[in-house]
Amino acid sequence: MTYREQEEKLFERWTQRARKLRDADMITKDGLLYRGEVWWDGLCQVHKPANEEQLWNDAGMRLLVLTKELFEEDCWDIRTETGRVPSPRLTVRTALRFFPNLELWAYGLLTIPDRKIIPFSKADFPTRLQGFYENAPIARVNCKKQPDMKAASNAVLQKYMDNYSDLLKEQITMYKADIILCLGGQGIMINFLQKNVYPDLEEVNSHCWYSPSANVLAVKQFHPCYNVYSRKEMYTNMINDYQAFLKATPKFPTQR
Repeated sequence: MTYREQEEKLFERWTQRARKLRDADMITKDGLLYRGEVWWDGLCQVHKPANEEQLWNDAGMRLLVLTKELFEEDCWDIRTETGRVPSPRLTVRTALRFFPNLELWAYGLLTIPDRKIIPFSKADFPTRLQGFYENAPIARVNCKKQPDMKAASNAVLQKYMDNYSDLLKEQITMYKADIILCLGGQGIMINFLQKNVYPDLEEVNSHCWYSPSANVLAVKQFHPCYNVYSRKEMYTNMINDYQAFLKATPKFPTQR
């Protein structure tokens, strides 16, 4: 069974539970990001499905991004995302903080030549980051699949993660990712992983948690829209802790 087939079967059960709990009639689909042609669908620039499953299977390192929820009125399929502005001009890149930061963090975590991290000054080139993010083997999963125009509090996010904990665990473990980047929630996602997925997940430093049995790294980071610290500060602090982890853990990542 392909990842997409597994995702669709999981979404059917997720939707059934959402209707039973009366908190949604539909949910946001997410998962392994599409890596096909970019096209204008009349509303947004989106990716078509293509070879994303082969890229994932062949990847030397797999990144799963955990985000809180979709900040929209309506549900749409996150797997098609490009991070570009809704314009027929396919070269236009969004200026919002979310995707530039997410692209930067993904690039830093997945690009480690000779196990050395790339400093901010050599990483932060918009065209390079956009091109990398749109082609790299990445999955993105919302912990709360009900979209909302009002950002969920941590208490609300925790409630949804509890109500769908078995399904969320199933989706996380489906991908067998090497790195799980947890964005926002002030530690709620890390706690969920410890309680439900990786019981031996232990703190290495302020950004890195590691499961020796699964050889999985969980990285705690701010929400990409967070603006108290600069992009350089958030990237540098994370990437320095990541480098410390890599030096201390020579068997990471798993060799396939």
